[in-house]
Amino acid sequence: MSRLQLFVMQADVGGIDRSKAFLEDNFVCLYGPGLGNLEPFDEEACKARLIEDDALEGVALVSRIGELRLFVEVMADGDYVLLVDGDKMHFGDLGDYYYVPAADNREDGSCHRRGVTWLKSLPQAMAAPKLKLFLAKGQFPAMYEHPVTDWQMELWLGGAAESGGQGEQPFAIDPTTIREAVDILRLAMQSDDVERRERAAAAILQYASRSRSL
Repeated sequence: MSRLQLFVMQADVGGIDRSKAFLEDNFVCLYGPGLGNLEPFDEEACKARLIEDDALEGVALVSRIGELRLFVEVMADGDYVLLVDGDKMHFGDLGDYYYVPAADNREDGSCHRRGVTWLKSLPQAMAAPKLKLFLAKGQFPAMYEHPVTDWQMELWLGGAAESGGQGEQPFAIDPTTIREAVDILRLAMQSDDVERRERAAAAILQYASRSRSL
């Protein structure tokens, strides 16, 4: 099963709350007026423009170049994005980089964009523990420390939704049946089929997570 990257961004970009535009028009952006189309990424050209126009130098210049490279080169079509929006978070599937000349000005500055297919919105309080720790660092944009699989994302999203939702209550299952089901999953984890092993592991972890919350 493929492993993808998860990137974290915030709704406030260039001093403007863009959450409404991001969610309605299906994109995220990086503030960067005056740099032109960044694809393909030319680090030296970006440095020269940032030094000349914004008087950036030292750590600030290195940090800015890192943000631009992350958005243009490191992010890829199919990766995941998590948009931090106040006490909410929105998960999405990233698309390709594209440049919008009409937005290349200091008043807007949203010219560097990536399309997004939004998947789910949740309160930040429902984030998985590891994700909460990462978000607490307050670094935007940033790449999550470890690649994630589709199943891991489903576990995070599904587990978060179940832990605080107001939906139907699960019906009772006797302990013997639960033990038998877990034993079957443990056997499945020994399978030669990688996808089957990951499905079994995800199911066990989800059960363990729900058991702790009861």
